[in-house]
Amino acid sequence: MKIANGLKQIRKMLGLSQEKMAGNILTKSYYSKIERGEFEIKACDLVKILELHDIKPSKFFSMLEKNNKKSKYDYYIDALRESYYENDLIRIQKVVDSLKNEHHDRRINILLALAVLLEANLEGNRDRIPISEINTIKNLIFETDNWDKYSLCLFSMSMNLFNIEELNVIMRQILDKCHHYASNDLKKFMSAILVNYLDYSFRFSNQNTETVWQSITQLKQTEPKPKNCFTLIMGKYYESLLNKDYKRTHEIINFLQQIGMNDFVKKMYKK
Repeated sequence: MKIANGLKQIRKMLGLSQEKMAGNILTKSYYSKIERGEFEIKACDLVKILELHDIKPSKFFSMLEKNNKKSKYDYYIDALRESYYENDLIRIQKVVDSLKNEHHDRRINILLALAVLLEANLEGNRDRIPISEINTIKNLIFETDNWDKYSLCLFSMSMNLFNIEELNVIMRQILDKCHHYASNDLKKFMSAILVNYLDYSFRFSNQNTETVWQSITQLKQTEPKPKNCFTLIMGKYYESLLNKDYKRTHEIINFLQQIGMNDFVKKMYKK
């Protein structure tokens, strides 16, 4: 991706006009021609514009490199996730404004639904999401045939909107296709979904033990690498719960507490 395109993409994500993007560093006319590729931008001016909007130059150039293989959907989902983990409601709303100006294909609708959940989580009012929004989110999930990182991400954030019977149906569909999830992004979402599903299953006494076992097996089959330690630990934890090996589950809980995961442990189903 060229610098001009990168600047334009960031400007749209921030919801800024060309004049506000340029600030007092360049005239609107000159900046506009840079975005159109008619003029080059000086390195010093580029750095000033990026710093004006709290964007590190290193992050900008990293984005350019990644975006050579990155779609606009990737850019939006990354922006939403980064904003969420930085508790930045204002930036999420700017992303939403940009999404609303896009052609509303399925992925854009999924990203808009995801933004609703992220905003509600940060504002602490998830229980006040309108029924119409909840139905839209659930329909997007139920209508999914080809699971990708966008639909998996939405499902991972919306699981508590479904009852356990609905979750069983969706999980069977996802598990039947899990051998297709080769990318690291998909594996990451899949691990989060499996852990959340198993927690709900034990919490609400899920009678569908076949799907529960299949989910545990999938977690345990994760490649034994350091980056996958947590996934493997949780696979062992839920296997021990299902086998009523409570001595082992207490050992795992104690270990998680010792490494500082107290907040996570508080939310876990425990026996």
